[in-house]
Formats: sequence, C-alpha cells, structure tokens
Amino acid sequence: MTTALIADDEPHLLEELEQQLNLAWPDLQIVARAGTGTEARRLLDEHRPDIAFLDIRMPGIDGLGLAALAPAGTRVVFVTAHTEHALQAFDRGATDYLHKPVTPARLAATVQRLQAAMASTGSARPVLRFLQAWTGHTLKLLAVEQLAALRSELRHTRALSQHGEQLLLRTPLGELQQTLDPELFWQIHRGSVVNARAIERVERREDGELWVHVRGLAQALPVSRSHRQRFRGM
Repeated sequence: MTTALIADDEPHLLEELEQQLNLAWPDLQIVARAGTGTEARRLLDEHRPDIAFLDIRMPGIDGLGLAALAPAGTRVVFVTAHTEHALQAFDRGATDYLHKPVTPARLAATVQRLQAAMASTGSARPVLRFLQAWTGHTLKLLAVEQLAALRSELRHTRALSQHGEQLLLRTPLGELQQTLDPELFWQIHRGSVVNARAIERVERREDGELWVHVRGLAQALPVSRSHRQRFRGM
C-alpha cells in the first residue's frame, strides 16, 4: 500500500486535495494531514510516507524547508498557488509541482508520474552492509550482520551489537530501516528493530505482554501490540 502525507494551512484546500486524491488514486493511503509546516515535519518523521504533497507557504517550516528534511525515500509533490518557486522546488528534488487550483487531469498526470517512478525503483532497494560513526577522533565500523538491535533516540539511532558494542548514528531509525533486509530485521516496537538471527527467545509474561530476549542485550525488549502479529504461532 502506497502511503502519503498531505499538508496545507487552509483546511478547505486540504480537504479538497484529499477528495481529489481519493478519486485519482483510490489505493493511495493518506496516513497523515497537517495544517502547519511544524506539524508536517513531526508527521513526516512519525509516518515516513512514500509521498508528501506539500503547500509551499505554511506557518512554521515552509514546504521547501520540509522537502530538505523529508525522510529518504519520500517523494515530494508541491501543491501551491505560487508559481515563482518552481525552480527551487525541482532543485529540492520534487517529483512534480502542481499549481492551485488543481484540475483532475493535471492531478491524474502527477499520479501516473509517481506510479511510474516508484515502479522503476521498486526493485532497486539498497542494502546496508556496515554502520559507521565517529566517536571522538575515531571512526568505528559495525557489520550489520553483527547487530542485535536498533533503538530510536529522537532523530538519532543507537546500534547495539551482539558483543556489547554501541554506536550512536545520526540517521533516524525509519531511514535506516529502508536499507536493511526486512526478512532479517524485524520492527517490534515504534522505536525498536531487532536482528531475527540474534533472538534467543520470546517471553509471554503474566500480563500478556511479549518481551524479546536478544543475544548481547542485558534487558529484554517489549513488543508493542501492533507488532505482535510477527510472533503469532511461535
């Protein structure tokens, strides 16, 4: 399912865009709506959508600023009444630039462009082999296969190895996940991903909660309700 965020500081235009997208792309799942740039940034980090439809002039962070902060892999389409920003928009890597009022035919062309672009890159998933981070004046490397778990720390990620090593990475967890093998690295919580090969056991406690014991970690990690499906039948 392709996911999208839409952002506009005018509520009626936000609603209108959602209605048009429902008609032009029925399978598109709109996972977040924002009325300010600040809210849109938070929702981008939280949902990491495939596509972001952004107004340019919004309170807080403008659309051009948001495009620079969007997660890797999120395609940006600007929807604006201001044509003078088009050059800047494409410099920021925008997939398209829609001028308000958006017509059904023009939006349909954008949808086709997005679908074609996503289909052409869908099989070219980069796979990360090593993690690296500076600690003082030393660059440390950690092989991905040696990972025990990844924990989100605001806009950073703490990588924990099966041998007790740690690296603090400046990359958000959601962005790292896009370069990891999903068959091996399982998300068990909003802020936790574990290496399936490092799982020693899964414990069901008296309160019904699931906890994962991972090689190299002193403490078990909780499994959120939304990710219990992964362990059904185990």
